[in-house]
Parts: sequence; C-alpha cells; structure tokens
Amino acid sequence: MKKKLKISFNLLTPVLFALINVLFLASACKKEKPLGTVEPEIFGFSFFSKIPGLWHGPVTSATPAGNFDNWYVDFRPVSASQVSHFSLLDANTVNNLSFFTVKHKGKLTLAMRTEGCFNNQCCITYEVLDSISEANGYYRFSDFVAGTNRAYTEFIFTNNQLQMKVYTNKFNTVAPLEPHSVWTAELGSRSNVVEATEHFNYPQPVMTKDFSNAFNFMSESIFFSFVNDPYKSEDQPYVGNVNVNISIDSSLTVTGTDKVFVLFTTESLFDGFIFNADNLKYISKYVLLPASTASYQIKNVHPGTYYIYAFIDKNYDNQFLSGDYMNSNVSQSFILLEEQNLEVYTLIDYIIP
Repeated sequence: MKKKLKISFNLLTPVLFALINVLFLASACKKEKPLGTVEPEIFGFSFFSKIPGLWHGPVTSATPAGNFDNWYVDFRPVSASQVSHFSLLDANTVNNLSFFTVKHKGKLTLAMRTEGCFNNQCCITYEVLDSISEANGYYRFSDFVAGTNRAYTEFIFTNNQLQMKVYTNKFNTVAPLEPHSVWTAELGSRSNVVEATEHFNYPQPVMTKDFSNAFNFMSESIFFSFVNDPYKSEDQPYVGNVNVNISIDSSLTVTGTDKVFVLFTTESLFDGFIFNADNLKYISKYVLLPASTASYQIKNVHPGTYYIYAFIDKNYDNQFLSGDYMNSNVSQSFILLEEQNLEVYTLIDYIIP
C-alpha cells in the first residue's frame, strides 16, 4: 500500500457514545392493519420526503457528557410508509429512530419511535406529530399521552440542513420543559435511499400501525421494557443482520485496552489507495468493540451495498493516523439482501505509514 495513505477520522470516545443514548432517552424517555388502507390526506405526510438520506453533524447537549463533532445517521424506507435509522454505537449502546404512519384519534398521522439502550437498560419512546409549518420546514412530535408537558422534538429542514431540537421535563422534575440537545445535520447524500424508495414506491399514504389503543391507561407514551411495546424491534420490517468476523494479523501488537472500530459506508473511502475524506459523508454504520472481539452481529442493517473497514487506534488519540492499524483490503464490500443474515470477514493486517 502506498505511503500516501493517511487517515484522520474523529472517533467518538465511549463517553460520547453514551451521549447518544442519553440524548434520546431524555427526549421522551395492536392491532395491525395491512398496507393498502389509503387515507386521502395524512397530517404531515411531507415529512416522509424530507427525512430520508445520509445525515451528519454536531450535537450540542446540556447533559454531563457534553458535545461532540459528528453523529452519522442513515435514514431509509423500510416499508411503503416507514423510514428508519438504526445506530449501533458500542456493544451496549444502540439508538433506533423510526417514523411511520399510525391511526390515532380516528385519523392517520405520523409517529416517531425512539429506542435507546445503554448497559442493557432500554427505553422506548413514542411521540406523535402535533404541529407543522410546511412553509418553514417545521415539524414537531410530542408525547402521545402527556403532549408537550412531557417531552417534544422539533425538526427544522432548511435546504440541505436539518436541526433536531429535543426538549424534556427531565422525567417530570421541571416545568416548563427545558432545552436538552440540538443536532445540526447536513445532508451528505440521498443515494442510499434509491433502492428502497423504488422497491416500496415510497412514500405511500397507508397505515403502518393502529395506535388507537396503544397507550390506554398510561400517563405517558414511554416504555422501560419491551414487554408491552406496541411496535417491537423484532417486528421492524425489511432490514437484515451482518455478523462481522474480525481477525488481527499475528505480527501486530494488540493490548487489552485496544479497541476495534468497525465501519460500514455506502461508498468507498478510498480512491485506489488514497483516502478521500469527503466520502466520510457516506458513513452508514459504526461500532466500537474490544480488540479481543472475534465476531459481532450488527443488527437492523438496511439492505444494500457496503464497504467495510476496521481500525485500531494504537495511541488513543481518537484518530487513525501513522502507526495505527487497519485492514489493507480497502476495496472490500458486501451486499446485504432483504431480511438476510450475512457473514462477513475482515482482517486487520496493515500499519498505517
């Protein structure tokens, strides 16, 4: 590999990984009807045309974890009337966010589902679209039961930018609600959504779930276990799983404190062997794992073509530069099919010069 290769990528630290979970836990936290039930007008339906794509940008937060430079999100259709992203941040931290059409109070509207898990503790939050200003690209979701007295999330679209603002009453301890966090994102690409959009003829004005009775006898639309969750993770459609098998060349020195960073992108990060920093906008999935990890399953991966990279940051500066390790096969890719369980293999065998 040519010595021109030089990677500089701002790897999120474990504390910052935890921030994602804190951010969305605090943002809040059955009857099925088949696709094909058409509603002439759905409140906020235009949101479905704005949210799909690869987004990235900084998060500012009022939490003790503080701020960080970039959070990468891959929103794609998973049905004719649902768009989702599924973030796996480390082995114990996930954040899944979906938007879909529900029946609520006798009409169809949009709902938001947030699932945050950290250290095996999970919170599933549902919010309903209650306010829009399409002229200003403004959409607000709030708690199904307690409304804006509990929590709400604002989305503001301006050209190719998105602001996501989260407000919370801090688990019913403050009033009025306080600003909690802001994600200011830039649209990297919409090439990731083409296949699914065509597959489902997305978006269609049809019902995904009937939430008419989903929150009966509840004071807020938040679940702290999966038992009564009206739209469980395992019921999410279309996506598959990728089991990543990781090997490290025996000639490389690895310590017990080293971490492996596994990265999926929808386009290659390299032109030949030359790193192309602009293509970081194509990041879809990433996970930080102990270097001793031999195999790890990444769940809820959108069907499509991916490039896979694996790194070890030897000097713990949260970048991948000279002296750090990576896989030498920088053109390695795989294709995941709908609801497929796929095995992939990556070998870390190269010292970055």
